[in-house]
Amino acid sequence: MSGFSAEWLELREPFDGLARAGSLVTELKRHVAAGTSAAPLAIVDLGAGAGSNLRYLAPRLGGVQRWRLVDHDSRLLEAALATTQAWAAARGAEARRSGSSLTIRAADFSCEVACQAVDLVDLAAVELPERGLVTAAALLDLVSHDWLETLARRCRTARAAVLLALTYDGRTTAKPAEPEDPVVLAMFNRHQLFDKGFGPALGMRAADAAETSFEAHGYELRVATSDWLIATKDHALQLALVDGWLGAALEIAPESRAALTSWLERRRAHVLAGRSELRVGHVDLAGWL
Repeated sequence: MSGFSAEWLELREPFDGLARAGSLVTELKRHVAAGTSAAPLAIVDLGAGAGSNLRYLAPRLGGVQRWRLVDHDSRLLEAALATTQAWAAARGAEARRSGSSLTIRAADFSCEVACQAVDLVDLAAVELPERGLVTAAALLDLVSHDWLETLARRCRTARAAVLLALTYDGRTTAKPAEPEDPVVLAMFNRHQLFDKGFGPALGMRAADAAETSFEAHGYELRVATSDWLIATKDHALQLALVDGWLGAALEIAPESRAALTSWLERRRAHVLAGRSELRVGHVDLAGWL
């Protein structure tokens, strides 16, 4: 599968945390067994990256948890352990590292964290937790319909609850507007459908496809928006996004480089002048049997 840099994941993490639908986590807690020392809640995080999903969920789920972080990039998994250990210590928790595992003892939760370096294209290589929780953040828009259907079927077989967060859904707006914004964003959305290693990507159709697949396998679902709201002061993320939009658009329409570069210069000028606001649409989905 395609990868992301640790720097990008660090940049987006605070915006992810603010965007996520906390009400879904609250409701999910009522449908997953509260972990105890005798029977921890088993959680598999698909495409775990640098561990931001764990850092968001672990305190909110509470109890005793056993996490397995799954990602193809061993460097990101190393970053996940180091960053999570520092995060736990900053919260006043006890955090002990042993090789590729981490133990956290906090006032509101405790967890054992292990890592599995595997390409998620081979979903069969990942054991899903029986009556546990399967979670992922910012993953579904990268995968194919067949991969998603396999995930839903395997989650149903394991009778696992699911929490699939921050799926991009194409609802992006920029203020102040530039005339080319709709064209550039349409090209970006088209680019999102390119193969990311799983086959033709679902892109902005992923949230609807996930709802359809999991409902067909008997899941009761809750869905909520989890949009990034990126303020005028948030220059770094805005610049990274508009640069990414340009890169995607140039792959679609390289003959339009002059017009697209002019658009980028104006968008960057808005950002650097402190007058740009972006909204990027995402969807969170929680489900249980």
